[in-house]
Amino acid sequence: MGDAVRDVEDMKRLKLVADELHRELSGRLGRLIRLRTKLPLKESHTNGWRVELGSLGLGEPRLEVWYCEWAREGQRRLWYGFYAAQADKLRRRIAVLPESLRSVRQLNEKDMRLATGSRTDSVLKKPLGSSEYDRPIYEEFHESESEYSYFGQFGSMLPEDSENIRILVGQATGFFESVIKSRQPDAPPRESDREQDYVRVVNRHAVRQHLAREQDRLSVEHCLRRDQFRCQVCEMSFREVYGEIGNGFAEAHHVLPLAQLEESVVPSSQDLVTVCANCHRMLHRLGGEDGDISRLRRMFHRE
Repeated sequence: MGDAVRDVEDMKRLKLVADELHRELSGRLGRLIRLRTKLPLKESHTNGWRVELGSLGLGEPRLEVWYCEWAREGQRRLWYGFYAAQADKLRRRIAVLPESLRSVRQLNEKDMRLATGSRTDSVLKKPLGSSEYDRPIYEEFHESESEYSYFGQFGSMLPEDSENIRILVGQATGFFESVIKSRQPDAPPRESDREQDYVRVVNRHAVRQHLAREQDRLSVEHCLRRDQFRCQVCEMSFREVYGEIGNGFAEAHHVLPLAQLEESVVPSSQDLVTVCANCHRMLHRLGGEDGDISRLRRMFHRE
């Protein structure tokens, strides 16, 4: 594929992602952000393009999605995150995020170089490693007397087909939602309607901790994708049972017993397992014992 043809295809991919992401953000965060009505593609000066989706308010950080070679020259990757013309506005937000959303790497102008054969486009001197995809990265740059910054993630998947685009959009939406809805660590917890489903559990404080961990969208997205949206107890797939309406639908259950949950625990996809709604409720009725997943699996299969 020639460079010109590849560029046209890549611009189409970014436009598809941007349009889908705009729709998702409108449905989930429409009252919390100011979305743009038009989504033009602009050059990113990183061998690719970018789209401004909206902002957190006048003069506040912008929500953007990029498709470029910044992370690794020669291969474009999707990036989604926040841009701030004043770096301190992003630094303040990051300071109150939970550990699961903190940066795994920080970058600045010393980490970049001009792309091969270019006088305007930049890429990283040291490409990102595979473990750094799907993880938050903070970038801060100094230009004259100004400081601007970015906080976001590069996707490990390439937006080459509709399934990958759907997953990437889900991950990006989850990231934006988690960052925007994060509260100060000392803010009082809000009662959730979902908590009423677990009135049989005595330790309600532990339940609130448990639900907060289960709803960490980044970890959940990783868990569901890893398990291919298939219940790890009864092996049910919503897509196979209900068709297209069930595509990409499942729930995530925290495998650590409730009694073991501590404030210091940092949730990750390794702490979660994909389940259907029925098995999820049954797991909670078992009361949070070690080995509940295996126990319920034996009960279901009558082993």
